[in-house]
Amino acid sequence: MTGQGRQTYNRTCSLGEFKRSLKTKTLIRIFLYSALAAWLGFGWLEATRAESTDSPALSEIVMFGLRSPMELDLSHYRPEGRRCVKTYLDAVSPKSSLWVEDVPLSPENAVIVRRRNLEEQMVVLLGEKVRKEAKTFASAVPLMSEWEGMSEGPLNEADLAGQWLTKYPDTPIASFLHLFMAHRLRAGYEAARAGHEKGLWPILARQYREVLDKARSSGNPLISCIAVELDVQSHVYLEGQGRP
Repeated sequence: MTGQGRQTYNRTCSLGEFKRSLKTKTLIRIFLYSALAAWLGFGWLEATRAESTDSPALSEIVMFGLRSPMELDLSHYRPEGRRCVKTYLDAVSPKSSLWVEDVPLSPENAVIVRRRNLEEQMVVLLGEKVRKEAKTFASAVPLMSEWEGMSEGPLNEADLAGQWLTKYPDTPIASFLHLFMAHRLRAGYEAARAGHEKGLWPILARQYREVLDKARSSGNPLISCIAVELDVQSHVYLEGQGRP
C-alpha cells in the first residue's frame, strides 16, 4: 500500500471508529449539556435543541456552533432534506476542527468555541478562500454565552452582520451573512414574541423574510438549502412562538 493509500485508510478507519462511538458520546454529551444548563444558566443550550436529540437541524449545527457534525445521521432526515445534509457533510474536511467534540466548561469557553466554529462553518460553506474574512467576522460579532430568552442578543449579532454587508458590499462571505442574519432575526422574533414585544416582532418578521429570500436565492447550493431547512423549523430558539 502506498503512503497516500495508508493515510487514506487510516483516516477512514479513524472516522469509522469515531462514528461507532458516537452513540455513547451523544449520551454523555446530553448529560453534560443538561448539567451545564443547570449550573451555568445556559438556557440557550436547551432551547436550541432539535425536537429529536439524535437528529439536530442542520441550521442548528451550522449557526450555533456547539454540536458536532457527527450528530447528523442521514437516516433521521426526510428524503427532501437528506441531500442537503449529505452535501454539507461531504464539504467538511476530515481535518476540520468541527469534528472535535468540545463541550464548553464555562461561559467564556463557550464563546471561544462558538467563534472558532463560526469561522470554520463559513469556510465549509464558502471555501478556504474566505478564511481570512471569516476569521475577522467571527472575531468581531458580539457572540454571547447565553441570550437569556431575550431578543437583544441575537439582534445585536444580526445588526453586526448587516453593518458588515453595508460597509463591505463585495464581501466574499455575503451569502453566509444573509443566512446568519436570517437565523438571528428568527431567534430575535421568537424571543420578542415570548417577551410580548408587540411593537418589535412584526418588524423582525418582515426583516427575516427579506433576508431569508436573499439566502434562499443564493447561487451557493448549501446556503440556499440550509435557508430552506431553517424556514421550515418549528423554532430555532424558543418553542411555541410560531413561524414569522
